[in-house]
Amino acid sequence: MQSFWRFFKLDAPYLMSGGAWTSLSFLVSALASLTTMVAFGNLLPRDTFGTYNYLLSLGASLSFLTLSGASPAVMRAVARGYESVIPAALRMQLKYNAGAMAIILMASLYYGYMGNSLFAISLAILVLAYPVAESFHIYKSVLTGRKRFDTLTKATSAVSLIGAVITVVTLILTDNILILIAIYTAMSLIPNIIIYRRVAGNVEESGPDNEQVKEMRRTSFHFTGAGIIGIIASYIDKIILFQVAGPVALAVYGFALAGPERFKSLIKNWGSIALPRLAQKSLGQVRQVIYKHIAFSLLVGISLTIIYWLIAPILFKLFLPLYLDSILYSQVMAISLITVPISVYIGSVFASQNMLRATYTLNFGNHIARIALFVVCGYLWQIWGLVAASIISSLINAIYGLAIWEVEARRLLKIQQHE
Repeated sequence: MQSFWRFFKLDAPYLMSGGAWTSLSFLVSALASLTTMVAFGNLLPRDTFGTYNYLLSLGASLSFLTLSGASPAVMRAVARGYESVIPAALRMQLKYNAGAMAIILMASLYYGYMGNSLFAISLAILVLAYPVAESFHIYKSVLTGRKRFDTLTKATSAVSLIGAVITVVTLILTDNILILIAIYTAMSLIPNIIIYRRVAGNVEESGPDNEQVKEMRRTSFHFTGAGIIGIIASYIDKIILFQVAGPVALAVYGFALAGPERFKSLIKNWGSIALPRLAQKSLGQVRQVIYKHIAFSLLVGISLTIIYWLIAPILFKLFLPLYLDSILYSQVMAISLITVPISVYIGSVFASQNMLRATYTLNFGNHIARIALFVVCGYLWQIWGLVAASIISSLINAIYGLAIWEVEARRLLKIQQHE
């Protein structure tokens, strides 16, 4: 086993420690997610769940101006010992996210003017679930930068379990979409504020390093600019399917997507473990081990895909008997998991080394391709089109990321040699 870790140039104790905590977090959140999925799948009519899913996707996509790039910027700063940037990052996000709030409120007013009170009120509530809640969400970046994966796991697990219990109780009592939207919003906002106050509310701001604050702001805006189109790309599939096939088809697709997306979240959590260590290495040091790590990432992706193929039919038959028509879609969708670890690792490398041009190039190219694939394939072949688009875009992302790494790494190393 030691030779295995040496071959892939991996820090086994660090990965096992961080991986154990993030895996525990995944298991708890997966259990909570499964519980809520079972409740939604058995207590809500298909058209009601499809409409609820569409409203969440619409609200999230309209929040594309949220300063999402602050998370990797804060993580990088904390990993390098500059925690004084945290309060400045929170204020910056609250100020900047007002633009996203305005866009969602304008959409709410539009639907109100058109006489669709359900959509209007739902979007007005979701203003708090996305732009405001996202600002306090940086507690995850703070804990990851500190390498406190144990505390992060305890916090996120508690939130997941409490949210699942409250959601299930609400579903037992009512199928009113507005109440469900309000519960989702409350569980998105309140825990983030409480945990942020406990984790970072006492960080001293008396002597912040102005240079580090400037770098954090610069990095935040650059990563946000590179990721704006990505927020739209993340939800375009659900919006298109609702428009062309209606809420019932979206409900089937939503449950087919849930399992693979949960595994992608696990992969992203694992990727966050790598970022603090990568931030402490030079570009040359990263280059020496990157392809060993990518090979390991590919093995992880293949393993997770096989596991999901095996467990998906069992889970659907046990817990979601009303959605057995989602099984095949979900299993085929899981093929996209093969290359996701590679993409996540490459993204972590770019973030840790502050490779802004590479991040812009990767995000814009990948997300434009993703949106184009989803629009064309979704309109032509509906659910199967979206499944195919997901697999193709995942492959493109991995290959494109590797190509950008080679070009940018050589360019930056050449510059460093001449300095």
